Amino acid sequence: MKRFSKKSELEKTIAMGLHGAPELRPEEKRRYLGSFRERVLQAVTFDQLRTREGIKVMTDALKDPRAVELLIHEQARGTAMPLIVEARRRGVDFTIVSNPDFVGNIAAALVAADAVDAAELYAETE
Repeated sequence: MKRFSKKSELEKTIAMGLHGAPELRPEEKRRYLGSFRERVLQAVTFDQLRTREGIKVMTDALKDPRAVELLIHEQARGTAMPLIVEARRRGVDFTIVSNPDFVGNIAAALVAADAVDAAELYAETE
């Protein structure tokens, strides 16, 4: 990122045309289904999503008024159906995301519009 800011306007334009705009913390966004960690209210792994406790944690999190979107990994859409139903009932948008660059085992993440900086996510308890 520092090297990018030292380039001339022409070099920046060419680089953006070839490679796209520089992205902030891409590793973090790949881990949290395309969102920054600081915006995640709650998240569960694939294993946790298959348990009643995992579903309950996410259902309770959907009650948070700061919640704006439920992100669901494409491979978890069948298991996450109770969360989708609850999100629709509460008026929270949901998106099924698919990106081969995603890393980690987060199956669903509930995000806010602004930074909330949750101390610990359920997915991080494993």
